[in-house]
Amino acid sequence: MSKAKPIVLAGVLVIVVLGLVFALREQSPVTGFEADDVVLEEVGDGVQSVILAFADRGASRIVSERRDIVVPDDRSGKARRILEELAEGPEENGVATLPRGTRVLSVVFDDAGGVYVDFSQELVSEHPGGSTGERFTIRSIVGTLHRNFPDVERVQFLIEGREIESIAGHYDAGEPFEVSQFGE
Repeated sequence: MSKAKPIVLAGVLVIVVLGLVFALREQSPVTGFEADDVVLEEVGDGVQSVILAFADRGASRIVSERRDIVVPDDRSGKARRILEELAEGPEENGVATLPRGTRVLSVVFDDAGGVYVDFSQELVSEHPGGSTGERFTIRSIVGTLHRNFPDVERVQFLIEGREIESIAGHYDAGEPFEVSQFGE
């Protein structure tokens, strides 16, 4: 009888802990990028659950928001649609990181973990500036792409088909932004 008590207690403890984990996940949107986030999860005909990265209200960290959106079948089309959703801004918590009016013109993947994202001029011309704002813009784009396409290692920004020096003068956009620096 005494050997059964620890087993029963361990079982009850596991059930309580799992219950707490599931309850906490239901209470609030995912904050930060969690290792167990499921990306590009099919939830219906052409509808997938994706993860978008925004700045928190205090501009101190990235918060993520899961959305179910309609996406095309091709990889570039999916990425473009996900970034268009990012440009719409958060629905729950967080602060938009792309200037209002920014459009995603195209997304092209290379075979070596790189992505080229061509934005409209508004990404630069309407950006509010500041090093923190610019960093969160970069982190939200790079993080969103990496979280939904884990093989992405670097992201090059273009403006209307042309390379740019910077978005707002603080970070060199002449080279691709590395996921290791800006994606997590």
